[in-house]
Amino acid sequence: MEVLYLILSFFILKTNAIAIKGPSMTRYDPCGLGAIYFDKLFNSLWKGVVHLSMYDNLQYAELSLTFEKPFKIHWEAQNGTLLIKSDEREFFYKSIGMPPDRISFYLSPIENVVDVPIVAQFKLNNVTLCNDALKATEQTIESLDVSVTSATSRQLCGRRALAHAEILKVNTISKAGDWPWHVALFLKTSQDINLTMYNCGGSVISRTAVLTAGHCLFIGNNQVETSTIIIAAGVNNVKDINQTGLQILPALQVILHPSFRYEQTTADLAIVRVNKFVYTEFVQPICIWGPVYDKESLFESTAIVTGFGRTEQNQLSDMLRSAYTTVQKDSTCISVAPELYSSLLNEFTFCAGLGPDAGINQLNGDSGGGLVLPIMQVDHKMSWFLRGVLSKCFVPAGAKSCDPGYYDIYVDVGPHYGWIYHNSGLYYTSNIVT
Repeated sequence: MEVLYLILSFFILKTNAIAIKGPSMTRYDPCGLGAIYFDKLFNSLWKGVVHLSMYDNLQYAELSLTFEKPFKIHWEAQNGTLLIKSDEREFFYKSIGMPPDRISFYLSPIENVVDVPIVAQFKLNNVTLCNDALKATEQTIESLDVSVTSATSRQLCGRRALAHAEILKVNTISKAGDWPWHVALFLKTSQDINLTMYNCGGSVISRTAVLTAGHCLFIGNNQVETSTIIIAAGVNNVKDINQTGLQILPALQVILHPSFRYEQTTADLAIVRVNKFVYTEFVQPICIWGPVYDKESLFESTAIVTGFGRTEQNQLSDMLRSAYTTVQKDSTCISVAPELYSSLLNEFTFCAGLGPDAGINQLNGDSGGGLVLPIMQVDHKMSWFLRGVLSKCFVPAGAKSCDPGYYDIYVDVGPHYGWIYHNSGLYYTSNIVT
């Protein structure tokens, strides 16, 4: 298997990789909102989308959208009228009759130097959802700490600082803080205490707990000693031991799921306890999906996976990378390899991937990493939820590493919600972890 030797503090590390091919994609979410986004199509052309369907029982829609710079808007009639101010920075939409589920339009800058269509203000039905004042007060790391007293920690989960919440770049190198819950799990080798091997990914779920795959804590059929496990959080470059935000913590306790079986996927979960993470721009907890879950409603959903991966030139990278993936129906994966997927898929697992020709998937070095989805909350902003933990990928006969053309198998965290919370010291209130 190809490996890459890296340096972290006094440790020498080696890592496997996520397979990511194809062009990078950029999305802009003003103020981290869930109902409006802009996708960069090519050059300076952007597609804007307003998802009115996210609001139940919306009888009418009046939108006010102001940009920092002037833009040409390319619009098709969508159950309403559009008014463009003369400065071409302000746009107003008013629905005629029941508003559509979504409004789509295209933007191109009048000034060629404009890179991103930065929104200065966005209103829906005269309610201001985004402006500079809200960005300054509601999108800070300090605002995510909602503790009432110093004795009890209460943190909004699944949130990121504004710089990372607004601009999302996928299929490319991730900046530190883009995915602040993703951690790297390293194992000290028995031959040399100073030689440490990158083994898996994981997700911060509380100040003292990381969720990963159970098989990540085994070498062969033998469980590793807790003292050999090192957790690196706030890391997007495993070569940079001086990067801002890096937190390196030894494991204090390992809790395997009581139904864990090495050869199975149903309960391939483990919690690694540490003492303890400091929440910063670079380290934040992810929300856990549950306790209500419906596997079938997840099918065909678009999600994000992260890992230390391959470049478009198929070279190993020491940088954290992210990719879109799609949760597939069980029947779709079974049709590709019936014997393989029939034995792995059940009510506690699901499969995901973009298909045999996509070349985008997580590989064996990224086991334990999370599959995450954004969900709009009552404050109109998105929180990211962990829905799956990577358990298995397919290694063809005669190969030493996983084939990205096959679908990956994830443990669904929804059915294990109670076990995760009980063993992580968490109490759940909306999207707040305590």
